[in-house]
Amino acid sequence: MQGSQQSIGSSNDRGVAASDGAPRVIWVHDAGKCPDEVRAKAILSKSHARFAAMDAASFAGWLAQLKDGDEPAAVLITSEASAVATERAEALRSRKACERTRLYLACPDEIDESTSVKLDLEESVKTNELPLEIATDLLKAGVAAHRALGRNSLLPRNYLDASYNEIYDWFENTRWDWKDIELGGIKKELLTPAEIAILKESAVIEFGTLPGAHNFLREWGDEYSFSSWALSWGAEEARHSLLQSRYLRAIGIEVQAKHAMYKREPYPIGHNRAATLMMNIISEARAAEYYSGLSHLVQEPVLREIWRLLGRDESRHCRAFAFFCKELCDHDPANIAPSLEMAYVFCADRSGGIKHPAGHFYPHSTSTRGIRETEAFLRDKSAASTDRADRRVFEVVRQITGDASIHSAKDIRRKLRELGA
Repeated sequence: MQGSQQSIGSSNDRGVAASDGAPRVIWVHDAGKCPDEVRAKAILSKSHARFAAMDAASFAGWLAQLKDGDEPAAVLITSEASAVATERAEALRSRKACERTRLYLACPDEIDESTSVKLDLEESVKTNELPLEIATDLLKAGVAAHRALGRNSLLPRNYLDASYNEIYDWFENTRWDWKDIELGGIKKELLTPAEIAILKESAVIEFGTLPGAHNFLREWGDEYSFSSWALSWGAEEARHSLLQSRYLRAIGIEVQAKHAMYKREPYPIGHNRAATLMMNIISEARAAEYYSGLSHLVQEPVLREIWRLLGRDESRHCRAFAFFCKELCDHDPANIAPSLEMAYVFCADRSGGIKHPAGHFYPHSTSTRGIRETEAFLRDKSAASTDRADRRVFEVVRQITGDASIHSAKDIRRKLRELGA
């Protein structure tokens, strides 16, 4: 499912700034046509940018000495000869270090579309002489555009080369439809008090979607691929609490809104993205086992189908989180150890049955109690539930590490020692 990606820029994090920490902006001009550098610097300092004006010779020398990771944020090339301006732009784009640089051209002739695309121009201006105010406005826009790219070296050149596009069709085509659920067919007499209690707690647990989605967008603020999928994930998870709450209303039980608000506040952002994804892999694997186990135990047919569908959802989510986690680990092997450490934390101690990450958040809500009750209920009904949940996690760990010998928490610990963690 995963294909190759063409990334832009260097894999290090030095690219957006000059040596003093400020983004560099450059105005390349014809000999004898130097702009008012004092005024330009004063204007661009408000954008926290470091300005330099260069004639053709200085520009050529600077390009020859440019190192990867030291690219300018924005470059404006002006010339009284359009061919000369284009040639200088081509020289800039020939340097891999400048692939992320936002480029502007100002020359007497209009730049055609094919040339604009080839040079990846932000904008071209047809003019014989560019006023300073317009020039600095272009460079300020370039700084803002460059900052928007962030420092994520997984950022592809083309939008559809992102992992989100690779996973989208499978994810969308395996989603259940509301018409698959008929709440009018509930046979309440087949429900036990324990099942109703578990159902109510399950609806409340799913309210953790809001802070979860919020945190994904915060932690992945420098890309759009995983963030876009996280919105789809959040929409599906929100359906879980909605559907179970609708079922409860259909049997005369209301879920209070306070439970959703108890969970509205985001929890702290993680220190490593792969570890964050591993925690969610575990969360989804656990939830899949919860719902699958419950669906096999309940006799009421509508609830059995609901829990079956929700279990399938959680399995799909686990698979998708694993996809993005593996992408990070493949791109940078330094991410493997943090992801394994997270897996070890939740798999090492089996004494309390299945452990779900959400059970460690929101001490002021009912989540922890509800998850523990669900764990105890499943443990009493099926001793194999912990084994099934662990197998899902170990399978993902094998995919991420490429180590087929990992089948237990001890194996994870051994792998961490091999990695020097």
